[in-house]
Amino acid sequence: MDLNSILFPPGSIIFLTTLAFLISLIINLVNKRTIDYGRMRELQKVVREYTELQKELMRNPDDRKLKKKLDKMKPQFDAARAEISRMNMRPMLYTTLPIIVIFWLLGSFYTDIPVLNLPFPLPWILDYFHGNSGLSNQTLGYLGYYVIASFLFSSIFQRIFGTIPTD
Repeated sequence: MDLNSILFPPGSIIFLTTLAFLISLIINLVNKRTIDYGRMRELQKVVREYTELQKELMRNPDDRKLKKKLDKMKPQFDAARAEISRMNMRPMLYTTLPIIVIFWLLGSFYTDIPVLNLPFPLPWILDYFHGNSGLSNQTLGYLGYYVIASFLFSSIFQRIFGTIPTD
């Protein structure tokens, strides 16, 4: 197997799809192991309730009972947000560095190689993914293709593993 078989379509599509599948699987498994989703859902209910009360206060700014309730809930709201942030950061400790290394390596091979030609241009999205490459705004490079495939696989794995953070 030579390098060109995974650099150019259809090999690049198969390789990048497999990579997106594996990375999404690993990230979702790490999330499942490191995040207590039951606890996260409880915390999100606190945050959601507080936010809804804030919106209600904006509609009725003279409601003293509501202001008092919000003031009383504020420490619980702040603690819930802080704990949610800590929960979300934990899996990143395990996954960030390996993903950076993978994409650094991929970037050295795939920089100006088209992976998928689209039937329509997407200039506002592709400018972000192409950077300084010579790809057209109707062509996905490795990063754009990976993001789309990864998003699809992550959505599927989140449903399978029950790791969807919100109810």
